[in-house]
Amino acid sequence: MKPRIAIVSLTCDEGCEFVLLDLGERFFNFLKKVDLVDFSLIEEKTIPKGRIDVVFVEGNPITKEDIKTLKEVRKKSKILVALGNCAALGGIPEMKNYQGKEKTIRFIYKKIKDIANPEIKEIDNFVKVDFIIPGCPISGEEFLKYANELIKGKIPKICQSPVCTECSLKGTKNCFLAQKKICFGLISLAGCEAVCPENGLICLGCRGLFKEAKVKNLLDILEKFQNQKEIEENLEIFGVKDDIEKIVKK
Repeated sequence: MKPRIAIVSLTCDEGCEFVLLDLGERFFNFLKKVDLVDFSLIEEKTIPKGRIDVVFVEGNPITKEDIKTLKEVRKKSKILVALGNCAALGGIPEMKNYQGKEKTIRFIYKKIKDIANPEIKEIDNFVKVDFIIPGCPISGEEFLKYANELIKGKIPKICQSPVCTECSLKGTKNCFLAQKKICFGLISLAGCEAVCPENGLICLGCRGLFKEAKVKNLLDILEKFQNQKEIEENLEIFGVKDDIEKIVKK
């Protein structure tokens, strides 16, 4: 019997799921190994009965329906995976938490009566998460690598090293820290092949922190040439600020 998997969308732009479709034939070859019981991007279905071997969850649990769906798939799944930055770290939507919920919502809704405006929270605030596939969006290559282990009932191990190591391997010449610019590559989880620094953009930590990251050391360096407000605003973009604050408070 093939492993049963589901790919579930909460509130999100479904960018990580589009990455899967961008894999083309390779993604559909992977699907030949499994029984895909739900894929919200293609067709919205009622969560099927019975156990599901692996459930991949993308997005933020914002609405009551989101939270209900998340808890339901957790009960049915042997392994639940946070798919991408929004599910794992709160993502860009989490910026609302720091900028004032009431102020932010008025940019879209002039009349906010009866409109729910909850704080943005990662899915592990509601259910147990067994594994995270990081990134904004995720890497299709990583998905195939990890998914092939997950459907066998194995929890993969992610190499714990910083994005800066990939900058070196790529031969990226311009180090932002050396230029006294904000960059979180020293504390951010590698695996993205340093795509942002390689293309002239600072690392904003969309993949989260790697284990044993020297967070306080990097903050001390940044504070020597950048003001605190600018550092915090950049930490807010992909939701890594919460994890940073927990470490700093220890």
